[in-house]
Amino acid sequence: MSTEQIDPVSPEVVPKVGSRPTVRVPAVSALQRFDRNQHRSKTLPAVLFVSLAVHALVLGVCALIVFKHPQLIEEIFTTVTDPESASDPISEQSMLQTDDLNQQQFSPESMISNETASQLQADIKGPIDLNVSDSIPQIESDSSDLPGIAGIKIGEETSGRMSANVKRSMVQKFGGNSASEAAVASGMKWLTNHQLPNGSWSFEHSKHVDCKGQCSQDGSFKSCPTGATGLALLAFLGGGHTHKSGDYQREVKRGIDFLIKSGKSAGVGLDLRGKTVANEGMYVQGLCTIALCECAAMTKDSRVKKAAEGAIDFIVQAQHPEDGGWRYDRLQPGDTSVVGWQVMALKSGYDAKLKFAPQAFKNAESFLKRAGVDGGARYVYFPGSAEPGEGGALPTPTMTAVGLLCRMYMGWDHKNKKLAEGVAYLDTVKPDPNNLYFNYYATQVMHHWGGEEWKRWNEVMRDQLVRTQHPLKDGHMGGSWDIADPHGGGGGRLYMTCLSVMTLEVYYRHLPMYSRENIKVEF
Repeated sequence: MSTEQIDPVSPEVVPKVGSRPTVRVPAVSALQRFDRNQHRSKTLPAVLFVSLAVHALVLGVCALIVFKHPQLIEEIFTTVTDPESASDPISEQSMLQTDDLNQQQFSPESMISNETASQLQADIKGPIDLNVSDSIPQIESDSSDLPGIAGIKIGEETSGRMSANVKRSMVQKFGGNSASEAAVASGMKWLTNHQLPNGSWSFEHSKHVDCKGQCSQDGSFKSCPTGATGLALLAFLGGGHTHKSGDYQREVKRGIDFLIKSGKSAGVGLDLRGKTVANEGMYVQGLCTIALCECAAMTKDSRVKKAAEGAIDFIVQAQHPEDGGWRYDRLQPGDTSVVGWQVMALKSGYDAKLKFAPQAFKNAESFLKRAGVDGGARYVYFPGSAEPGEGGALPTPTMTAVGLLCRMYMGWDHKNKKLAEGVAYLDTVKPDPNNLYFNYYATQVMHHWGGEEWKRWNEVMRDQLVRTQHPLKDGHMGGSWDIADPHGGGGGRLYMTCLSVMTLEVYYRHLPMYSRENIKVEF
């Protein structure tokens, strides 16, 4: 048999006895493998270089977009859906539905024992029928061994509401209970059910498409959406809910967006008053500014901070240069009621580390000295007025509460005898079931003061508010409060509900200033 040359790349036919010929593909030669590997080693670096260049270009473009439009990141992670959509990407549904709540039975003994107030607020988003007794046992307000209040000193005004553990402990420490927290949660649910599609709230709450007049007592300030929105936001922020954390991120984001878009730049800061029809202008500016400042402090959001700075600038520019106060419009001689909201706004701006002239505080202090009676133990509405009562020169409980809180913010402490006299006076007055405006300010004064005076005040205030809230069986109105305020007609049911919620949040919304050094927080 002759030997034939076989082409290395051609198949070799191998005859086989008694069978069909088979085809064998010979192995590639070492020279060919070397050539192919050499080709790959030349092209691989080029492919890698092109890939890296493309990725770098894409990342550079993305970085440029984010740098120029930082709000896009927030919008991506807190997408606002249409109210008609079936699901909410941020807010979670309550595990307890309406039928479940109707079947729940609450007793005074069970309200503060097994389930914590913080868990109750997180799990129950709706009005609840509560039977609250004055005999509910309370944890002593000077207890210091509660979980969560240990480890790190509180550094910011809003620290108490930003951690579930701390919030739960502060509810227990300062006299709240599961009933008060359930009332707060129910109030927030009512507010959620009345937010308008554009993110605002209205004192004419019944015009909401889901309400359709089911809730009575609309406010007369029908053209004041910024004021209603600012109040509602304060209620949510007071519970630790922002557009970046909490159970109501979607609602807060839409409300904050509405406020910022509604503000007008008039060369003197950000004007949030909107269309004023009566005397509400500077009241609205003050409470909207507080909302923006608190949100900026809690989230460190640069967009919100910029708006808050503009709102603070407007307040500073609106202060009367000689009188030191604020009233219904810019540069008017002040009254104590309007001054209270502006001082709280300035304090919120200070806590948020916003920059403004400290002279604004000094001017306000000058006004308060003239509004004070008995050395500052009590306060009048309008210094120098000959008219008696709320509108005149005689001291009243409401103006005294406002004035004392302002003096606390500006440095008066436990050693001040006139502050002690003022607190003793409020202790004798006690919470007024028909004047929530007074209760709101006086509750803050007594909470900051602490001691037996606070315990006596809190027991009445807390249970009074829980009892007067509309229960679940009242349907769409459940979770709200009826007007019980001589000045509540302007804001109506929404005003009453917001102030009631904010008053019941006092346990963690404001850190008690005279015991902060002894309070430590574990985050």
